[in-house]
Amino acid sequence: MGIGEQNLASTRLSAPRVSVIIPAYNASRYIPEALDSVFAQSFQDLEVIVVNDGSSDTPQLQAALRPYAGRLFYIEQPNRGVSAARNFAIQRARGDLLAFLDADDVWLPQYLEVQVNFLNEHPGAVAAVSDVLRFGESAPKPYERRMLGSDNINLLSFDDMLRRKGGQLPSATVVRRASALASGLFDESLRVGEDIDFCIRVCFPEGTIGYTKQMLVKYRWHGAGAATTLTPRQIKANEAECLRRAARKLPLTPGQRSVLTKEVEALEAELAMMDAHEALTRQEFDRAASHLAEANKYYRHPRISLAVQGLKMFPGWTARILIGRMKR
Repeated sequence: MGIGEQNLASTRLSAPRVSVIIPAYNASRYIPEALDSVFAQSFQDLEVIVVNDGSSDTPQLQAALRPYAGRLFYIEQPNRGVSAARNFAIQRARGDLLAFLDADDVWLPQYLEVQVNFLNEHPGAVAAVSDVLRFGESAPKPYERRMLGSDNINLLSFDDMLRRKGGQLPSATVVRRASALASGLFDESLRVGEDIDFCIRVCFPEGTIGYTKQMLVKYRWHGAGAATTLTPRQIKANEAECLRRAARKLPLTPGQRSVLTKEVEALEAELAMMDAHEALTRQEFDRAASHLAEANKYYRHPRISLAVQGLKMFPGWTARILIGRMKR
């Protein structure tokens, strides 16, 4: 097809500043838009690596890539997941910065320029993350996703990441390649939440992650995407598991381990509240009371204790009140 591993080395001898890494799995429909957004960047000292992760639409993907022959590095591997695809590309990358882009997402033209300038100005930051704009047929409102709260902090420490003060999305992240390698790369055993796990580890122990606080990425929502196929409970449970893995993988200080334990407890309490709501809608009152009691080990709120007692004494009436409040 005219695209292969030899193209990159033959088209430029000097190493680029940024390696753009695009894992592709059944993405032939969307990848031209992603690539067009890369080649329209105001910052162009880059290389593009596309990894076909065992797609069932490989002929269509190759046809979609043909107009870009000579401008990108194309690799095929058996289906091993997005983490393995990114890791394979990282090991082949030549840039000292890695910019991840999922094949169905889109960068605005100033994305790389802003991210690279931020990292130039903040040498202690191991990565830079931007805000994103949701789009696509399944995109919910609000359409904007802010990765950081409204405070003025724009450099988050490892402890801040443990406290979940910032969000992350691969398509909105540029990371120093040396830091990615030192962290052990993406965990290939994780099919979901690999970005949370990676961002926690990449800034350990003293690195920071910077937030440019600019809306520079369009994050596509569609029927096959993780954002639409996972339930809120699955997303929350996955976040808790990523924190537990950090506790197992990293030599944390007692203070850091205490922070992490509290965050896991908070997530488990949120999961228990979700389970209580589901039980209420199914009119499983005893189960709902049990989940509320479990959640209240963390919250220690008298109203939750009252709700537990109400479900035991006046289940139907209490459930109607609780469901109404939860909907609000």
